[in-house]
Amino acid sequence: MRNLFVLALFIIGCGGSQTNGDSAVKPSSAEEIDLNGDGTPDAWKHFIRKEGQLILVKKEIDLNVDGKIDVWRYYSNSGEPTKDEMDMDFDGKIDSTVFYQDGQVVRKEIDLAFDQTPDQIKYYKDGVISRVEWDSNSDGKMDYWELYKKGKLNKKGVDTDGDGKADPDKWVDVDAE
Repeated sequence: MRNLFVLALFIIGCGGSQTNGDSAVKPSSAEEIDLNGDGTPDAWKHFIRKEGQLILVKKEIDLNVDGKIDVWRYYSNSGEPTKDEMDMDFDGKIDSTVFYQDGQVVRKEIDLAFDQTPDQIKYYKDGVISRVEWDSNSDGKMDYWELYKKGKLNKKGVDTDGDGKADPDKWVDVDAE
């Protein structure tokens, strides 16, 4: 299973080939890939034809070989990723989403409680982490924050009164700890 997952990440990460063997993939078609060699496809690349060119618009992977898609990657018309989605516990619901802008990660949302609400959100600026927020008690409100400068943890804050905002007296400079 681990090898399949690593291979799946490789396939998702690679900009897709726009041919299937020696022949071009038909417009609005999918290229099937058998990642584990069992004779059954477990990854797909979806293409559309635009202005005579084949454009990769989506990749899908069945990580646990149960016949259901577990990972999706979506692409812009220029071939840059726009969003990744993953079902981490294989229940058919999205648990992790990564958003891209101009090909760079801008936000990651992870549902660690598997309740359809992000428990952790990471924000990025110019591809570097700038802020992390957590909902540690799964009440739908963020209650812990980390602020970063140039990718290095700078401040931490906590919400102790449940209003969804860091308490002003609970911000800590990391260098001061």
